[in-house]
Amino acid sequence: LEARGLKHVVTVFQGIDDTLFRAENEAAGYPGRFVIFSGGKLEYRKAQDIVIAAFREFQRTHEDALLLCAWANQWPRIMPTIARSPHIVGAPDIRRDGSLDISTWLLANGLPPGSFVDLGMPPNKDVWAFLAASNAAIFPNRCEPGTNLVAMEAMASGLPVILSANTGHLDLIEDGNSYVLHRQTPVVPYAPYTGVEGWGEPDVEEVLSHLTQIYEDQKTALARGMAAANTLKRFAWSGQVSKLLVHVNELTG
Repeated sequence: LEARGLKHVVTVFQGIDDTLFRAENEAAGYPGRFVIFSGGKLEYRKAQDIVIAAFREFQRTHEDALLLCAWANQWPRIMPTIARSPHIVGAPDIRRDGSLDISTWLLANGLPPGSFVDLGMPPNKDVWAFLAASNAAIFPNRCEPGTNLVAMEAMASGLPVILSANTGHLDLIEDGNSYVLHRQTPVVPYAPYTGVEGWGEPDVEEVLSHLTQIYEDQKTALARGMAAANTLKRFAWSGQVSKLLVHVNELTG
């Protein structure tokens, strides 16, 4: 904003509900499986195509891998942008009730039956249990205008997260608190994404490398997850709202 000429700018990041998303949470989960969580509305910007491509390759050599995906999208005009990706084929069909046929689409894109669970659109109050049941989370977003609330909730839950080093994710990444995707190339603009300054095209092989590291060295992964949880303690809603009110009061006198 300041680069665009706005000089009176104060940034207050969104917060997370730290009564729900905590590293101490436990859930029954999926015994015997290495669970990978991916959340966010399905679209090209969110880069679920990168998740699919990396998981597809990872699962070939790690048959215990299980992908939990919460990719519901209430904006059906944006969802088909995912089909532009060279990593996957097509986009999910939209059912009569507006939901996405994710499972059929994933099968068509080479994921074996039983290797994934389509969570649909679980209410936020239930998401903590899916995160607590997971071993890792992937967010290879090409762009994040905010700080990616789902990634924040995963970090607050103590999960080792894979984050692309661009746009809003840069406000979450600190030394040792995540597995960072540095190998990025420019994103080619196309409608409706015409302004792509600061975006990054993640590298599938780097995602795969990080997944393998997490799987093979879970002690380090746990430490990074705890570091992420410590980072997110600064982003509790109570503290963020208090900061916002301070600045609002300064403006209103």
